[in-house]
Amino acid sequence: MRRTLAAAAAAALTLVLVPGPADAIVGGQPDGDAHPYAGLILVPGEGVCSGTLIDEDVVLTAGHCTDFFDQEGFETVLVTFDPEAAVDPETWLPIEGEGTWYEASSWETHPDYVEADWPFTYDYGVILLEDDVVGIEPANLPTPGLIEELVGTTGQTGYRFLDVGYGVSTIERGGGTPVSTLDFVRKVAVQRFRPGQGSVGALDPLWFIVGNVPSSQHGSGCGGDSGSAIFPDAEGELGDTIVAVHTGGYNLGFEGEICGRITSLNHRVDDPDVLAWISQFID
Repeated sequence: MRRTLAAAAAAALTLVLVPGPADAIVGGQPDGDAHPYAGLILVPGEGVCSGTLIDEDVVLTAGHCTDFFDQEGFETVLVTFDPEAAVDPETWLPIEGEGTWYEASSWETHPDYVEADWPFTYDYGVILLEDDVVGIEPANLPTPGLIEELVGTTGQTGYRFLDVGYGVSTIERGGGTPVSTLDFVRKVAVQRFRPGQGSVGALDPLWFIVGNVPSSQHGSGCGGDSGSAIFPDAEGELGDTIVAVHTGGYNLGFEGEICGRITSLNHRVDDPDVLAWISQFID
């Protein structure tokens, strides 16, 4: 059974957030080479997440992805940074002889990640690759407290934020239940900081909540993209700096579908303790 790696805690928070921690970009625009360090994480024939290269052989992703790998006892995890991943959409297997793939040697989940507590937990994981990634400059980690500098104390900010990853791209209709389709293309969704009118965002200090515009122009969330990075929509070094990891969403849907989440939940990377844990894997 192929999965988009939704967490087992899918009913943990029904009042505000119905977690779909395998959220992905629906609509939006192909990203091409704008964020070359954004990668697809593939368990051949089984499931997908997204992640971001933060060192030559280290990929940052969501903790519920790496924890899921351990729970299922997977031995083979592959990562590609191709803008269009060479994956057979029918089998979810790499297409032989096509694309550039890197195999994971191991992975680690944040020691304070607790599945039963999701999303009130440390939803961070790293994947360590057997070989260095060639020809791609890793993304930057943030300075501590960067998000406060960007959004201020009132939540009013001119910044937009970009969710860059792979995953469900369309919904096929007709003949019964709508079917989610993955095209394994790296896409970007443009989002706005939305802290829940001053209350929702305060439920956990690690959360960074953004609002989606479920349209082809801006993009929204759906299944298949847990672990993708959130970047400020900015030029220069700041635009290559990860501020959060995408971990879930509010299941209202778009055009009557469960995909197309209106609000996306992300876990902050700029927390000092989180940064310290991630940084230990970087040479």
